[in-house]
Parts: sequence; structure tokens; C-alpha cells
Amino acid sequence: MSVAIELIKKLPIFATANQALLADVAAKATVKNIPKGQQIAYEGMDSEWFFVVLSGDIRVYKMSDSGKEVTLFNISDNQSCILTIFSILSQEHYPAFASTQTDIQALMIPATSFKKMVDESSSLRDYIFHSLSGRLTDILNTFDQVIFQRMDRRIAQFILNKCANPEDSLMMTHEQLSHELGTNRVVVSRILEGFVLEGSIKLSRGCITLKNKTMLLEK
Repeated sequence: MSVAIELIKKLPIFATANQALLADVAAKATVKNIPKGQQIAYEGMDSEWFFVVLSGDIRVYKMSDSGKEVTLFNISDNQSCILTIFSILSQEHYPAFASTQTDIQALMIPATSFKKMVDESSSLRDYIFHSLSGRLTDILNTFDQVIFQRMDRRIAQFILNKCANPEDSLMMTHEQLSHELGTNRVVVSRILEGFVLEGSIKLSRGCITLKNKTMLLEK
């Protein structure tokens, strides 16, 4: 079954597409629902599908031989994965891991069809180069934090990015937070307990609640 052109036109990557491209996408694409907690990409795999997230969140990360993880970026509503795009266009293996953080719905196009679309569409190529710039900035910021910033500051900034106001909560375990930041759970737990003692956050099972934004901003 083809996908409605009205849905495709709402996606940023196809916002300037001509009618011929829109019709081609509609004929080739499918919409798929994927549950939370699924490993959808592995380092070294062939990228057989291009996708755009219609709703939900995907975490893209690197993992060392010892199992240590660090998040490169997240993909959410109306976004695509630049690493998948370049894996398809260069015909190289996917260079990271990706897993669903929530239930997601995605528009999916076979890799061979998507590569042909890019070869024939300047609007798609322009969008890809623009997306690359933004994602490179995300990745460089991640490595800057990993190499140069103290862990307490990184944890404080992560909480602030997820919680805009006091009493906002982040539903995440210490283990999950350690994976996000590329450290171990013991370090995360020790730092979070320090934040609790100073009054900047409150901890409950699987939940971090922001109490004092100013204190975390000063880290």
C-alpha cells in the first residue's frame, strides 16, 4: 500500500520535493511501527532502509569493546539519521548502534530506491548537506564534553536539557544515564547523591526531579 503524499509533504526532507519525487516516495515507502527497547542498528551492518521518524525517539551511540557506551545524538519527530544516509550513499557499513527509546513510527524507503532518489534530486542533496552540518556539530559537542568536561557538569547539563523548570522530572535510571554519558553507574550514582544532598535534585525509583535549576547551572 502506498503512503499518502500529504504525509510525505509535511516532512522537512521532502518539503521542497517536486511532484514526481513525492509520487515516487509515496509508491516506494512504507510506514512501520517499532516498539520501545528494540535494537534497530548495529555497527558493521548494511543499511537496507532509509527512514524518517514520524513519532518517537531513537538513540544513536558508539560502544567500546568493553561495553562502554556514549550517545552521539538522538533522532526524534520528522528527523532522519545522517549516518544511515551516508551508509547508503557510500555503500559502507553502518558505523554505530541505534535503539528505540520509545515506541516509534517511521516512514521507511528501501536503500536502493532512496539512493536513486538522491542521485536524481538536488533538493534531497541540499537537505542532506544541511543535516550533515547540524549532526557534525552535535557529535563534536559530544566529544568535547567527553574529553574536556567534568562528569558532574555533564550530568547537570543533561538534566537541565531534559528538565526546563523546577519540579520537571526525567524518567531515567542511573544505569541508563551512565550509558548516555559514557561512564559507569557507580560514578553517576555518587554524583546524583551529591546533587540530592545540596538540594538541586530529588531522586526516586527511575526518576530524577529538578529542584533547584540555579545550582545545576553553576556546575
